[in-house]
Amino acid sequence: MRFNHSVWNSVAIAIAVGLAAWTLRPVFANADVLTWLPALLGISAILGVLCVLMSLPRLVTTAIQVLGMAALLLWIGFRWAPTPEDPESSWYEPLILLGGMGTAVVRNSTTPLPSEVGLTWLLLCILALVLVATELLVNALEQPAWSLAPLGIVYGVGAVTLPMELEWSAFIAIVTGYGLILLSSTHLAGAGTRRVRFQASRVVVVVAMMGVAALLAPLLSPFVPLGDKQPWLQAGRNAPIQLSDPSVLLSENLQRPSEEVVLRYTTDSEEPVYLRTVALNLLTTEGAKLDEMSLSSTGLSGDYTAPGEEVEVQVQMLMPSQYLPVPFAVDSFDADGRWAHAADTMSIVATGQDGVEQTAGLEYEATSTVPNPTREDIVAATAGAAPSGEDTLTVPTGLDDAVPALTDSVTAQSATDGEKALAIQSFLRSGEFEYSLEAPEKVGIDVISSFLLEDRAGYCIHFAAGMITMARLEGIPARMAIGFTPGERIGDEWVVTTHNMHSWPELYFEGLGWVPFEPTKSVAGPPEYTDPDAADPSPSPSVTPSDSNAASPPPSSPPAEPTEDPTVDPASNSMDDSNRVGWLLLLGVGVLVALPFTLRTLMRLWRLRAGQEPAAAAENAWREVRSLFIDTGQKWSTASPVLAATEVGGNARKPAASQLAAVAETVERARYAREGADTSELGHQVRAFRKDFLAAQPGDARLKALLLPQSLVFPRTR
Repeated sequence: MRFNHSVWNSVAIAIAVGLAAWTLRPVFANADVLTWLPALLGISAILGVLCVLMSLPRLVTTAIQVLGMAALLLWIGFRWAPTPEDPESSWYEPLILLGGMGTAVVRNSTTPLPSEVGLTWLLLCILALVLVATELLVNALEQPAWSLAPLGIVYGVGAVTLPMELEWSAFIAIVTGYGLILLSSTHLAGAGTRRVRFQASRVVVVVAMMGVAALLAPLLSPFVPLGDKQPWLQAGRNAPIQLSDPSVLLSENLQRPSEEVVLRYTTDSEEPVYLRTVALNLLTTEGAKLDEMSLSSTGLSGDYTAPGEEVEVQVQMLMPSQYLPVPFAVDSFDADGRWAHAADTMSIVATGQDGVEQTAGLEYEATSTVPNPTREDIVAATAGAAPSGEDTLTVPTGLDDAVPALTDSVTAQSATDGEKALAIQSFLRSGEFEYSLEAPEKVGIDVISSFLLEDRAGYCIHFAAGMITMARLEGIPARMAIGFTPGERIGDEWVVTTHNMHSWPELYFEGLGWVPFEPTKSVAGPPEYTDPDAADPSPSPSVTPSDSNAASPPPSSPPAEPTEDPTVDPASNSMDDSNRVGWLLLLGVGVLVALPFTLRTLMRLWRLRAGQEPAAAAENAWREVRSLFIDTGQKWSTASPVLAATEVGGNARKPAASQLAAVAETVERARYAREGADTSELGHQVRAFRKDFLAAQPGDARLKALLLPQSLVFPRTR
C-alpha cells in the first residue's frame, strides 16, 4: 500500500470532516450552527483540487486552503461581531468579543446549546482547524491512517457530553469518512494478494478499535472533568446573572404601602396592552416558580408564529428591572444595553455588565404579535401540543383528591377544551371567591387545594395558579405569566405603577397558540374575546381601566444563554441575512471555478459546428485536436497532420490512435487534395477521438483537462 497524492484527497477530507461535524447535532438545540459548514468545506475542497491540478507543492496547497478558510471566517466574523464600545479599539477587537460570546454560551449553558452567532463562529473556527490538521496528516506528512485522530476528537465531544443521545449512525458517519480518506489517499498497485489481505486486515483492526472507543467514550463520560454547566438560578463565578423569583417580586410590589411609577408607554393599538416580563412553566408543591432559563441573543422574530394583531409600544422605564416589559409575543425590540431572550417564554433578560441598572431610565421600542382570537375561536378550540412539552401539563403530586372532582363538576357541561377553559374562568370569577392580599405569599400545592376548596380567597397569583391547575387536569397546557396590567391612561400615554403588577394564566390551543385568560376577581375584566360578560367592577390593587390584550409566548427548541458577554441585536446581526450573502459568495466562487470548463466547451462546440466550409472545418477540427493534447499535457507535433498523428498517436491507445489517424487524413486531404475532402463527419470523428483519448488518461490528467484547460492560455504550445 503506497500513499497516493490524489486530486480527490481534499474532497474526501472535506466529506469526512463534514460527517464528523454531523455527529455534533445532539449537542446543539438545532442544526443552524452547521449552516455555514458546507461553505467552509467547499472552499477547502475546491482549493485543494485546483492546487493539485496545478501541481503546487503540498505545503503551499495547505497554506492556500488556510488563507481561503481564514478569509471566509473573517468575513463571517466581522458581519456577526458586535461593535466595540471603544472606537479606538484594535481591528480584531470585534472578533474577540464574538469569541467571548461563544465561550460564554458554552460556559454558562446546559446542553443542548443554542445556535448563537458567537458559538456558531467558534465552531466554524474549530472545524477549520480540524480540516487543516487532517490535510497536514494526509497530504503533507503522508499519514492518512492518523487522520482518525482529529476526526475522533470531534466525535468524542458528542460521545462524552451526551452519551445517551448519540446514535450508532454517528459512529457509522465517522467510519465512512475515515474510509473515504483511506480510499482516496492509498492504492495497492503492484501488490500481491497476500499484501492486499494484510493491509485489509489492518483496516479491520483500526475500525474495530474505533468501535471500542465509541463504546467506551459514553461509559467514561461521567469521569471526565467537563465542569459545571451553570443553571440560571445557581450562583457562581461563571453565572453572573442570578434571576430573581418573579412571584416574590409580585407579592412585594402589590403590598407596597404606596405605589410607585414603574414605566410609561404609548401604543398604536386601540386598546391598552398587558406588558409581560416572564412566564413560569414549573408548578411544584412549592408553587409556581422560575425554572432554569435558556437564553439566546438571536432568532427572536422566528420563535413564535401563532396568529395575532401587530402592536407597537414605546416605553420609558423609570425603575430598574431584570426583565424588559413587552407585549406578548414580542417580534423585535430596540433597546440600549445587552439583552438575550428565552425562546420558551419570549422573556427579555438584561445580560450586560450593568445588570438591572441598564433598564433605569431606559427608553425602548418593541413590536409584538398580540393574540386576538374571537370568543367563537375560543369556544371551538382544542388543546394543542405546547412547544414547551410536558412541563405545561404536569399536575404536581400532593394535590387534594377533591380538586380533580371539583374540576370535573365545573367543566361537566363543556363540550370542547375552549369551553372548559371559559367555564373554569367563570367559576373563579364568581361570587364564591374573594380577592384578598392577606393570602399566603407562596402558592404551594396545599395552598392551591385550600384556595379552591376551603378559603377561596387570594390575589392574582392564587387565581392564576388555580386556573392553571384545573386546566392541566383537563389536559390543557397552561402556565403563569407575570407582568403588568395596562395601567392608567393620562393624556396620550399609559402610566404603570407597582400596584399594576399582575399574574394571569396562559393556555395553549391548537391554531391559536398561547391565549391569556383573566380569572382574578377585581381586575377590570377578562379579555373581551374570552368572556365579555364576566367583568367585576370591584376595586383591586391591580387596577386596569379596561379590557386588554395579553398573552404569553410559546417555546421552541432549547437555545442557550450568553451572560456576561456582548449580546447581538437580532434585528441587525441576523445569521439568516449573512447566510444568503455567503451562499451567493460561494455560488460566485463556483461560477469562477466552472468558467474555464464552460469557455473550453463553448470553444469546442464552435469549432466543430456543422455547416462550415470544408477548409475551415478541417482547420478548426485540427485546432481542437491540438488543444486536447495541450489540455492533457501531451506532446504535440507541428508536422503535417498525417505525420503528426503518427508521432503523437503512439501515446494513445488503439481506438483513439486509429480515430486520430482518420481525422488527420481528412484534414490533410482538405488542405492539399485537388478534389478536396468530405468534412461532414469530421466533427463526429473528433468527438469520438476525444472520448476515447480522455478515457485512457489518468484521473488527475483528465480532471485537469476539464477544469483547467491550458489551451485557453497556451493555444499553440504546452
